Amino acid sequence: MTVVKGRTCPDEQMAYQDGAYRHGYTGSVAIPRVDLWIAAFLGLRRQDSAVGGVADPSSLGMSPVFAVLCSCALVVAALAANASRLGEGWAVPTFYCAIAVIFLPAAARIIHPRASRLERLALIVIVTSALFVVRVIRAPVAFIDHDEFLHWATVNDILEAGRLFLPNPLLPVSPLYPGLELITSALVNLSGLSVFAAGLIVLATARMMLMLALFLLFEKITDSARIASIACLIYMGSSTFLLFDVHYSYESLAIPMLAAVLLASESRRMEPGDTAGWPTVVATVVLILALAATHHLTSYFCTALLCGTAVMECLRQGASAMQKRRAILLASIAVIAPVAWSRIVGNPTGSYILPVLEGGIHEVAQLVSSSTSTRKLFVSDTGALAPAWQRYLTMAGVALICLGLLTGFLRSLVFNGQHRNASILWPPTRWRLWRSSLLQILVLVTLAYPVSIIFRLTRSGWEIGNRIGSLSFLGVAIVVAVAVAAFWHGTSRGWLRATALAAAATTVLIAGVISSEGPRILVPAGYEVSADSSSIEPMGISAARWTRRWLGGQHFAADRINRLLLSTYGRQRVSTTLESGQDTSMAITAADLGPMERKLLIDSGVGFVMVDLRLTTGLPGVGVYFDGGAQDRNHTVPLQSSSLLKFNSEPDVDRTFDNGFMVIFDVGRLGKARQPAVPGKRTGEPVQSLERTDGDLQ
Repeated sequence: MTVVKGRTCPDEQMAYQDGAYRHGYTGSVAIPRVDLWIAAFLGLRRQDSAVGGVADPSSLGMSPVFAVLCSCALVVAALAANASRLGEGWAVPTFYCAIAVIFLPAAARIIHPRASRLERLALIVIVTSALFVVRVIRAPVAFIDHDEFLHWATVNDILEAGRLFLPNPLLPVSPLYPGLELITSALVNLSGLSVFAAGLIVLATARMMLMLALFLLFEKITDSARIASIACLIYMGSSTFLLFDVHYSYESLAIPMLAAVLLASESRRMEPGDTAGWPTVVATVVLILALAATHHLTSYFCTALLCGTAVMECLRQGASAMQKRRAILLASIAVIAPVAWSRIVGNPTGSYILPVLEGGIHEVAQLVSSSTSTRKLFVSDTGALAPAWQRYLTMAGVALICLGLLTGFLRSLVFNGQHRNASILWPPTRWRLWRSSLLQILVLVTLAYPVSIIFRLTRSGWEIGNRIGSLSFLGVAIVVAVAVAAFWHGTSRGWLRATALAAAATTVLIAGVISSEGPRILVPAGYEVSADSSSIEPMGISAARWTRRWLGGQHFAADRINRLLLSTYGRQRVSTTLESGQDTSMAITAADLGPMERKLLIDSGVGFVMVDLRLTTGLPGVGVYFDGGAQDRNHTVPLQSSSLLKFNSEPDVDRTFDNGFMVIFDVGRLGKARQPAVPGKRTGEPVQSLERTDGDLQ
């Protein structure tokens, strides 16, 4: 008797048996069907994408227990953040462990099929709230990240002048997309809160809005609360989720608005009948217009998604004429809105984005052609190598995401079929039978994730890859969630497999945080040279405040960090190449103040120069000391103090401020006829001294 393993028809079974007998073999023949294994792994069959039912949808289940556990983990995170400020080496690993404790138990419960819809939603809210508190623990009293200062300066301008579109030399495009700043300034005026407190309220509301909108959106397009909740967990693994997308920056509000646009558009599209849904269409249009005035890149991505959805809706079998017209209408508005807003405000995003994009593409081309990288993985610009556990976790997180995409890409397309027992992949007559056009587009968006990984291998393209990765995770989340629910976990009712998958999701979360922040996730004990959040400290803030009190509003040239402090705490105008095209860092770092350096300072209109002698103690943590020009990126040794202090020997320059580490020079008389000295009077303010508050200069 011949036994053939695999799913075959009776005729094929008899053919295999006859072949075995003709060769004189009368034993058992095991013929593995490799094609069936591959089909099951990739999800080519509709039955492989089935998802089990859920428990009672009205039960909170174990969510109160997880809320208590998250609060305990937050206490540990707060202790670790304080220990980092004291210089303890165990602070950063403990902080990451606290994040894992917040995430892993809730993820295991969400992945398990016994959790109810209400419990899943409650757990998403609890984890989202706890992770936002992690952001507050990291920076509890003030903004400390680079991009936050850029938009804080715009809010200050709105509050002081009472009008929009005032120039911001730190980021000229920021005042032209004032959605975040408008909401914050309104809250400040109504409540009397500080900009920081009002900003935290806006960010917390936006973060909760994002996760609730994503849950409802994923549930709408998959018809499964389990897949929707798992997708929300996977989305938290984006490199920008934990910290970058809760910085006080316009993208932190724009991405929740994007999720709301997609939810509103999909709710309208999946409503039965042709006459219902116009109020939802109007709400969607309003959200699209608001998004166009909030963030340029997110608005462009929304345009691409809605246009792709309109195309798929026109191709979908069973779509009514009204559904097609509405999809085309929203896509048209999504195209017109950002273009119209750009024309109204005179948008300089082309000059702002294109150089970064061109540099990234050029380095990627070099990487592909010559197999050389301009950026060493896991090595900072100062040459420091990341700890081994961070390197391995990051690589493991990327590998897990790729494995999830491999097993979920085709499975998601199959899962999107209108008929429960039919695949839209085969036969070709079913290629246009899908339930949700948006789900089709989100699955295709995942193809951008490998592209983002390639960009991350370059120096200029790292930021491009980071932004692409965060947007592509809208598709990555849903594809990996389908793979987890339909393949990796399946119909299992045990906790072992759910816990293992939760551990994998936690690895993805930690890997995303490491790839974005790495060792600088917490504020260190001492000052670090040009390292953004690690360089914001009391002495620099005090010096900036001194300028506001004693100098009024002046035009300053300074390094990357001090110009942030001068613009926000000091309310000074700062010189940047983004605004004027003049790279004043060349005059500050030059060995002598020659004719070219003098001309540069005069042409840029600078009245004061702030030099920070701490820049001479090390290489910049972010790769640049000033604006990031060609000269600024070529530093292989720290700056020389003699170059920074060359202004002392210039008769036309006064030293207005000196605290031993930071010096302010009055260069306003450069290029002017020297006036005879008047006895008993001095030009400028007397030299002031501020006490050092954070240790010696090492």
